[in-house]
Order: sequence, then C-alpha cells, then structure tokens
Amino acid sequence: MARYDGKMIVVTGAAGGIGRATIPLLIAEGARLLLIDVAQAPLDAMVVALPAGRAVAVESDLGSVEACRAALAKSDGPIHGLVHLAGIFRPHGLDDGAPEIYRQVMQANATNAFDITIAAKPRLVRGSRIVFISSLAFRRGSPDHAAYSMSKGALAGLTRSLARKLAPEGILVNGLCPGIIDTPMPARIIIAAGGDALRASIPLGRFGAPEEVGSVIEFLLAPASSYMTGQLLNVDGGMING
Repeated sequence: MARYDGKMIVVTGAAGGIGRATIPLLIAEGARLLLIDVAQAPLDAMVVALPAGRAVAVESDLGSVEACRAALAKSDGPIHGLVHLAGIFRPHGLDDGAPEIYRQVMQANATNAFDITIAAKPRLVRGSRIVFISSLAFRRGSPDHAAYSMSKGALAGLTRSLARKLAPEGILVNGLCPGIIDTPMPARIIIAAGGDALRASIPLGRFGAPEEVGSVIEFLLAPASSYMTGQLLNVDGGMING
C-alpha cells in the first residue's frame, strides 16, 4: 500500500523548482494533491501531466486567512500534509524603498504561513504534518536580503511554536533550511557571486538539486518521521554545521 494512499496533501508555491520536484514523489505514493500558486497556467500544465483526478490547481496569493480558506475549499476531507513552499526573494538596500519590500516579503513568506495554518487547522487530524521552508539565509544571514532573512527566521519560530502547540493533537510540524539549490530563485546570486566561487564555499562542492529537498519534504510527511516535531533540518551540502 502506498504511504499516502488517497490522503490529501496541500502544496503552496507548487509551480516553483522545489514544488515541481516534490510533487512526483507524493503522486508516486498515492497522494491526492491541492496545488496552489500565484499563476494558474503553470499549475494547469502540471496537473495535465499528472494522473487524472489526482491533483487540483488553485490560483491564489494566500494574502489573507479568507484567501487561504477559499483556496483550501477546492479540496475536501482531512488534510494529511501542508507543505508551505510559497515565498518571494527580493534584494534591497537600507534606503527609503526598503520598507515596502520588507512588507511584501514578510507578507509573502511569513504572514501567509501563519494564515494558511489557521485556515487549515480545522481539517488537520492526528497524524497530520506541516512542513515549512525556512532557509540558509535564516541560519547565517543574507546581506542584501535582510527582509528575506527575517521572514525565514519567523518561519523557524512558527515551526517551533506550532510544534509544541499541536503536539497533544498528534500533529507534527517541522521545517527545512535549504542552502543554495539549483532553481531559478537563487540564480541572480549565483551569477553575482560567481558559480565556481560559490560552489567552493559548499563542503560538498556543488549546488543542491530540487529533488534533494523534495525527498526530505517527503520524509517529513511519511511514517518514518513520526517521532520528529519542532525540527529545522539543514539541506545545504554542509554549509551550516549544527
């Protein structure tokens, strides 16, 4: 029997690089998927390529609890897994333009995670899992992305708080801190820093593949992680130790 046979898993930011790598792993284990992103067309293309009836695509920016509830209403029944990948990565300086970028980044990366948890809570049951995506930027700071680093730190705090809050109900909450993963999001940083120099700063000597993050997400949704909650796992090729 597949691990998620018929169970509903919600994936936000599903059209991003890590989402695209995670979805086949969940489909292979029998999951039903609710895929959420800010643009409908990429989601529709993904759904067409999946087995019929196994995934529903929803366009939403998750900009409020009400928007989150509306997106989740496109599925029914208990939610086994909530994988919150959605977020934005915008550089800024310390100037008059920074506060607006800060507000946008905190909304998209941190507030939305809080809101979708509120919206999903009535449908979470014993054994349900929440997986948040923090970042290497939380662990060590990104000099040109202060708001992003703050927002990912907020997700770390949310992970730990919700893990303690929801543990009595048998709901597990964990997070990942990916390093430099070969997706479109960090492409500008890779170019600016010089690919070879950046690779040299990684003990494993290479960038991560999206599938290498997706496989850890899948593990956190699976029975094998049933005694783990409140954890933040580094998936970064050894850049952060401890």
